[in-house]
Amino acid sequence: MRGLFTTLIALFILSCENDVTGLEDILDNPLDENQVDYEVPAFVFYPTEFDVNLGTSFQVDIYAMGAENLRGVNVVLEYNSNKLSLQNINNGGLAAGSNPIFFEDSDGQGQVEIVAVYMNQDSISVNGNIKVAELVFNANSIGSSTLDFLPECEMLDPEDNLIEIRGFAQGVVNAQ
Repeated sequence: MRGLFTTLIALFILSCENDVTGLEDILDNPLDENQVDYEVPAFVFYPTEFDVNLGTSFQVDIYAMGAENLRGVNVVLEYNSNKLSLQNINNGGLAAGSNPIFFEDSDGQGQVEIVAVYMNQDSISVNGNIKVAELVFNANSIGSSTLDFLPECEMLDPEDNLIEIRGFAQGVVNAQ
């Protein structure tokens, strides 16, 4: 019995390795404000890079990063409609509740506008990193393409004052 106990203790000690190599990929979070190369508040795509196969669909999340006292957003973005086709747009959670205020308009020619307003009986605004929308694209052509926020984007506080947007992150789609 004592030999079995000793063997179990030895296995336990040997299995407790302190190997921390290879964590760079795990600890690389594009939504971590301490690891980004843009200033906040900002609009970002998550993930920032997409490696997709031709003809497949993929989801792009849009976040308002580092926002303080945020009540609403107007997000305007463009994409290459020769390489990508927009399949669907979903509310990301900023406009939540029983009567969410969430509008989207897509011309089908490479531009999308999204309006989302935070409505909650407990508070009049939100802070932090907030998912605004989820977009589903289909890769129509091989090659690289970008997703870009346009200068018309806005963040608003509860008094309808503009919040200065200090950064825009670009999304890159690589279709093979």
